[in-house]
Amino acid sequence: MSGVAGRIAELREGRSDLFRRIFRYGTGSIVAVVCSQATFLILYGPVHASTTVSSTLAWLAGAIPNYWLNRSWTWGRRGRPDVARELLPYAAIVLGTLGLAIIATAAVAAALDGTSITDAAQTLIVAGTYFLVYVVMFGFRFLLFDRLFAPREPPPEGR
Repeated sequence: MSGVAGRIAELREGRSDLFRRIFRYGTGSIVAVVCSQATFLILYGPVHASTTVSSTLAWLAGAIPNYWLNRSWTWGRRGRPDVARELLPYAAIVLGTLGLAIIATAAVAAALDGTSITDAAQTLIVAGTYFLVYVVMFGFRFLLFDRLFAPREPPPEGR
């Protein structure tokens, strides 16, 4: 019976750890979204930067705090990051999302050009598109980051 009880305890602990990581990932994502959305709204709205420039700089404003919060707080990684095993895969994941955001915001902005929609409404719609890309990618990115940042099991002895 203790074997079954022990396995149940392991499963509960694992589920609890997963919920903790999801909560922390979500909280870190909120910080990144606030930084990113504010940057996008300012650049695309009052500054009148292009969707590509606005998306790229907004991505950068969110990616930096997101990386450090995810790495250290969500997954508890410490020390110097390994470029090949951690930084490059992280960059590929977030650059892929940036590419999707650039394509989506440019398409929506192009579709809205020449319409009777006010500049303020167009800014909100395009910024909403930028946000939607990140909402859609949230779960997929969690799965990828969980694989990337999760502690690695040491190899079994004798290998």
